[in-house]
Amino acid sequence: MKLFRSLLCLSLATLLPQLPGQGGGKPDPLREVRALSKVVPGIVAQASPWVVTVETFGGIRRSTLGSPKKPRRPKKGLGPLRMPGFLQAQGTSTGIVVGSDGWILTTRFVLNFQPTTILVSLADGRKFTAKKMGEDQGRGIALLKVEADDLPVPEMVPGEEMRVGQWVFALGRSFGPKLPTVHAGILSSLGRIHGKAIQCDANTSPANYGGPLVDLRGRALAIIVPLSPNGDMAGANWYDSGIGFGVPLHGLGPILAELKKGRIFKRPLLGVRMDPNYLGPGGKILSVQKDSAAWQAGLAKGDLILAVGGKPARNGMHVQDLIGHHHKGDFVFLRFRKKDGTEGKVLVEL
Repeated sequence: MKLFRSLLCLSLATLLPQLPGQGGGKPDPLREVRALSKVVPGIVAQASPWVVTVETFGGIRRSTLGSPKKPRRPKKGLGPLRMPGFLQAQGTSTGIVVGSDGWILTTRFVLNFQPTTILVSLADGRKFTAKKMGEDQGRGIALLKVEADDLPVPEMVPGEEMRVGQWVFALGRSFGPKLPTVHAGILSSLGRIHGKAIQCDANTSPANYGGPLVDLRGRALAIIVPLSPNGDMAGANWYDSGIGFGVPLHGLGPILAELKKGRIFKRPLLGVRMDPNYLGPGGKILSVQKDSAAWQAGLAKGDLILAVGGKPARNGMHVQDLIGHHHKGDFVFLRFRKKDGTEGKVLVEL
C-alpha cells in the first residue's frame, strides 16, 4: 500500500503545474504534497453531482438456481420487509446519471431479487422512485428512469484514450454521504469479459457496484459491475479480490437506446463444451447440448469450429469469446470442419 501511494504521488505530481516560487529554485516537497492533496478531492467533487444512490425494497429471495425459495413462517414482530422470503433486495448501491432527463444506469446486482420499489437519491438530496426500463445481462447493467429534468451528466472518456496502466478511481454512493467514497487503482486490462469490460485493481464491492470508474480529470470511463472473468455475476468470493471490472461507457449509446425501449439483452448460448486440451487452430467440440443451436446445426463431438461470424477462432476459449460478443437471438455464421474432414458453413440463432 505504501508503494502504491508513493507511485500515485509520483504520477500525479507530474500532472501538476509548477508551483509559485519553484522556478529554477530548490523544490519545496511540503508545498508539492499540499498541492497534490487537492487533486483527488477535486476529482471526487467534479464527479459527485452525477453519482447517485440506488436503494431497493421488497422482492422475493431466490436460490442459486433461480427459483423462489419456499416461504417460511414469519417470525413474530417482524415487519413485511423483514419476513423470510422478503428483504431489501441487495442493500444499497450506486448509479450514474446518463441522461439529463432522468436516465440512471446501475448494475443488475442490486435488482437481483425483483424489488417492488426502487428509490434513487440524487447528489442534491432529492429522492425519486424509479422504474426499471431494460437490462443487459451480459454486461450486468440495468437502466432506470426517474421523473426529473436538468440532471448533471458526466463527460465520457473516449475509447481511444483508455490506456493500460493509467490511474482510475472507483466511486460509490451507497450510503448517501455528501461526497462519494473513492478507491484508487490502475486500469489493468482492456477487452475483458468477451470484449465487454475493462479490468482494474481499484477496490470494488457492493458499496460501489453501479458507480463509475473515473480518470484523473474526473471523466467517466466505465460503470463498475460485479462480473467474474468468465462473464458470470460475481459472488462474494470476488469481493476485495484485487480484481474489478467496469463496462466502458463510451460506445454504449446503441445499447442504451435499446434499453430505453425496455429491451432485455440476454446472454447467448451456442450449446457446446469445448475441449480445453485442443490447442487449435479452431475449437474442438467436446459435447453438444441437446436442442441447442449447435445441436440443430448438426454439430457433434469431435467437430472443429473454425470461425465465428467470419472471424477465425484460435482455440476453444476464443470460440467462447467470439460467441460472447453477441446476444441471445442474434444470428451468426459458423465455419466448421467435421471429423471426416469436410468443411461447411452454417447460420445459427444463438
